[in-house]
Amino acid sequence: MDQGLAAVLGAFVGVVGATTTSILTGWHTRQQSRDQARMDHARWRREVRRDAYAATLVPITEAREVARQASRALVREDAGTDVERLLGRLDELIHAIRASCARLYLEGPKEVAAAADAVLSALQVVDNNLVTWRLARRSAPESLVEYIERHTLKAAGLSHSITRFADEASKALDAVP
Repeated sequence: MDQGLAAVLGAFVGVVGATTTSILTGWHTRQQSRDQARMDHARWRREVRRDAYAATLVPITEAREVARQASRALVREDAGTDVERLLGRLDELIHAIRASCARLYLEGPKEVAAAADAVLSALQVVDNNLVTWRLARRSAPESLVEYIERHTLKAAGLSHSITRFADEASKALDAVP
């Protein structure tokens, strides 16, 4: 009986040990799977955000350059048709940026979306100033210096807001979820 009892106890301990090991191994495997899924999701979100930020920054950069070209064309008073074409292109880019800003509210974080809105507002101010400058150039060419100074200030504000947007986007991409 002692040997039988020892065999039964040994088998019991073996079954409990194997069951416990199996349960712990299963729990650990599930936990690793969850962790991996969380990391994969975070990586995917980061890639989606990166694409959304880049899709916004590309037309912003182009709009800034078009605004520069329009201001240079306004300074050279012989380029009336260039100004019209450039202002039309700037308006198209503003619409594209507005659509991109809507996507940024979905992708987040809100600091990036707010920074993009600030860029859009600054760009609209620059656009309005350029349109006003173009109209004033025909009626009051003596006020050219005033418009150049105003545009310089508005363009500096636009550059500052673009830098802030890029900084916020970079911080969001570097953040650990």
